[in-house]
Amino acid sequence: MHNDPHHTSSVQQDLTPADAAVAGEEALEAQFKPGLAQAPYYSAGRHWDDYAPAYRYGRDCRQRHAGRRFDEIEAQLEHGWDAARGHSRLGWVEARGAVEDAWARATASNDPPCPSTTRQSRHDLD
Repeated sequence: MHNDPHHTSSVQQDLTPADAAVAGEEALEAQFKPGLAQAPYYSAGRHWDDYAPAYRYGRDCRQRHAGRRFDEIEAQLEHGWDAARGHSRLGWVEARGAVEDAWARATASNDPPCPSTTRQSRHDLD
């Protein structure tokens, strides 16, 4: 066992981009999946695979737009959703709540940028 307080961060820095992306997806799932069916924006008949892209999009967009409020750029987020949604069956109206939830949690936690942010840079908003 390492007693070096910097050991964890050096291990994270040593992750390959693929490993970092997997870790980011696992953290996203652990944070949101357990409460999905109880979320006020949840639509019956939808599944984690429908909501995961919305949570990812909210988290990543919050990191790209640090210091801005959700309502300030909601129109831009809506415009970018079709490109970010992947195989999700959610339109913006259904996805919006999950996007905002992830945005709010990323704002509250003030986490450092997740590795997937750079992977999705093609979805950057104007």
